[in-house]
Amino acid sequence: MIVLSFCQDQIQIIEDEKHHNTDEMFIVLDRIHQKCSDITYIYDLPLKSVESRSLRVIVFSDDPTNHELLEPEFKYIGNMHGNEVTGRELLLRLAEHLCQEYQNGNEQIVSLIQNTRIHLMPSMNPDGWETSVRYAWNETKSEQFEDISMMLKESGTTNWLVGRSNANNIDLNRNFPNLDAFMHKYNHYAHHRNHHLDIETFLSLTSGNDCQNNPYQIETVAIAFWIMQNPFVLSANLHNGDLVANYPYDDSENHLQMYSPSSDDLLFQHLAESYSYSNERMKSQTKSCGDTAFADGITNGAAWYPVCGGMQDFNYLASNCFELTLELGCRKFPPGKDLPSIWNEHKNSLINYMSQTHSGIKGVIKNEEGNAIYGANIKVYQLLNNHWQYIDHDVTSNLEGDYYRLLVNGIYAVQVQSPGYETETQYIDVDNKPDQHNAQRLDFILKPESIERLNRKQMLRQFVNKVRDYLFLFRYL
Repeated sequence: MIVLSFCQDQIQIIEDEKHHNTDEMFIVLDRIHQKCSDITYIYDLPLKSVESRSLRVIVFSDDPTNHELLEPEFKYIGNMHGNEVTGRELLLRLAEHLCQEYQNGNEQIVSLIQNTRIHLMPSMNPDGWETSVRYAWNETKSEQFEDISMMLKESGTTNWLVGRSNANNIDLNRNFPNLDAFMHKYNHYAHHRNHHLDIETFLSLTSGNDCQNNPYQIETVAIAFWIMQNPFVLSANLHNGDLVANYPYDDSENHLQMYSPSSDDLLFQHLAESYSYSNERMKSQTKSCGDTAFADGITNGAAWYPVCGGMQDFNYLASNCFELTLELGCRKFPPGKDLPSIWNEHKNSLINYMSQTHSGIKGVIKNEEGNAIYGANIKVYQLLNNHWQYIDHDVTSNLEGDYYRLLVNGIYAVQVQSPGYETETQYIDVDNKPDQHNAQRLDFILKPESIERLNRKQMLRQFVNKVRDYLFLFRYL
């Protein structure tokens, strides 16, 4: 009986060489959940695609339905472009792998699931997938394949564009609010907002169009609010068409092809290398898919080609989440018979990248009464050449007061600010270890501001308001 039970647990849910349509994809997720119900949870985003298909997510965690204090959250999104399908299939295989290896007692996977809340969305654009496959089948000679499944197994699809966009023919990776434009503008000012551009996001989504003057799509809106409402720390969206790990910024100030670094440029390079270095072909390529060779298998987005309204930069500027765009191979819709080798090529990279969620620091911010402080602002300064250099991108604390700040190795000053409290600064030497599943912890207890300081602030505000009123009246005299 024991042997039979063990063998049943090892039964493979996913056929090695199969591409899954939307219904089949949902069946696979349900079966994985049934097999690992103690560590998984399935949910749909509130809005569906244009053609009313669910945007479905499977979660892995030791408490999959809740955010746990000091447990960072991670996400992968696949199939944003409907005809770029490797990410969709790899995430299904990753889900099965996490389930199986957790049950097998794989220490790395058990630790990852116990210390991370992992969200996997295999398809952001299920309508595009169906369009791509339908077109390929209609273009296929009737005697060539017995059915669609065999066509996908033997040849995949070859059209470079059909199915890329959603059902309204809008490219979803050009359809997010152009927060890069706000940030490039703000960078010209000494004091400016450098994260959580939620006001700019709401104004864009409710009153404007995207960079191509197209209306914002229902899939885009669903994903944008999902990003802003959840405490994601790290993410990647999975594409096809090349073999490279792409990092922000995706657009330059003048929309030109040029290197466009974010304030976390060194960190993003490290994150990209954490993926590419675990994939020998990606790391060592010369010109894998075309005319461009990527050193170490990574590239700055705008240096490769500028993208306005992309999801990657939106994550970084609208939330606490750092995101890469991963190009997983030259063929957009490869034959199903190639999927086993593609999975073996990317498996370690996918897992290693998830573990980067635990780099840097994390902690809890409370007041002297022990109450969590929500929305506290965390600023970070790095010691470089005996000078403190401000990393001009802040993060904020979550509802329970926990915060997460990805950082490369180095010495840092971490400053926490919150209205009504004294600013507190602490220092830490960050030393990330390979495969670590807990960032270094740095907690803060904030003291209330003194009455004298509050009075000075109030006097300053009153003075500024009087000056503003005077200038307003003077203008109309």
